[in-house]
Amino acid sequence: MPANVETMAYVGEVPWHGQGAEVPPSVSAGEMIRAAGLDWTVEKRPARGYPPIKKKGKPETYARYEIVRVPRADTEEQEVVLGMVTERYEPLQNTDAFSFFDPIVDQKTITFETAGALGAGERVWVLAKMPDVIHVVRGDDCEKYLLLSNTHSGKGAVIVKFTAVRVVCQNTLMLSLTDGQHAFRVRHSRKMSERLDEIGNLVAEVNAAYEKAAEAFRHLAHVGVKSDAVLGEYLAALFPRSKAQERDLTTPPAWDKVKRLFETRDDLQSPGVKGTWWAAYNAVTAFEDHRQVRDDTAGKRLDRICFGRGAELKVKALNEAVRLAG
Repeated sequence: MPANVETMAYVGEVPWHGQGAEVPPSVSAGEMIRAAGLDWTVEKRPARGYPPIKKKGKPETYARYEIVRVPRADTEEQEVVLGMVTERYEPLQNTDAFSFFDPIVDQKTITFETAGALGAGERVWVLAKMPDVIHVVRGDDCEKYLLLSNTHSGKGAVIVKFTAVRVVCQNTLMLSLTDGQHAFRVRHSRKMSERLDEIGNLVAEVNAAYEKAAEAFRHLAHVGVKSDAVLGEYLAALFPRSKAQERDLTTPPAWDKVKRLFETRDDLQSPGVKGTWWAAYNAVTAFEDHRQVRDDTAGKRLDRICFGRGAELKVKALNEAVRLAG
């Protein structure tokens, strides 16, 4: 599949890379999984080339195991090895990972927006939209989402993140949880089912967390960036100078690009936004969401801005803007 997006389903508008199967609103987790082509399973099998480890009175184990994607019986797909893991690793099926959303979908608390797989299925995700929006200033609203992802590569955990999408430009704003962590994480272990139950309890904190985010967004929109020096302090915290740049008294290219967005981007020049910390913060998110990097396929961009370094940068950008706004 192109764009490193293996399969995908969506509600509403076609995603930016123009692919996927459209589904009606208010689908269940199971329906979304089938539409997104995620209705396959994984198995943990002894890795080829590793001899068994035999211990008296205990089941035979192996030093390494493979996580194998097993296609549905009605397809001609081949099995694919997604990752190598240790004996302690416990796989989590897509249906089990996403089904925690079902109770709140049934209560009409959230609706599914997108779901899909990256690569050969190493990462799967589902994005669920919450009701209501965050009103920052007139004409500048943010929609609220929960983002759940699961990996089958042996790297990473089951995670749930809070994210908002700024309607006027579709920038993604990654938020911290109430305890300051970037995501709620569940390791692939035998205690995984217990921790997944805790994710259900996390939903009770969601509205409070978004209310806190709304207060932060509105505060940023009411405080101006006092000077270029203060903006420089903000950028230095997010894009530190290298040793060579410090020696040569130069700045990272990101500084000029973010400043240009802050000063000229149309949606950041509107009343109530222009010159504020809300504009500075969104200049960083716009830069990160749309910058071009090597081998920047749509799937890899999604991985970067929602799960990788880009997501971490955007959380830090919000926290630094709040700190400097005082």
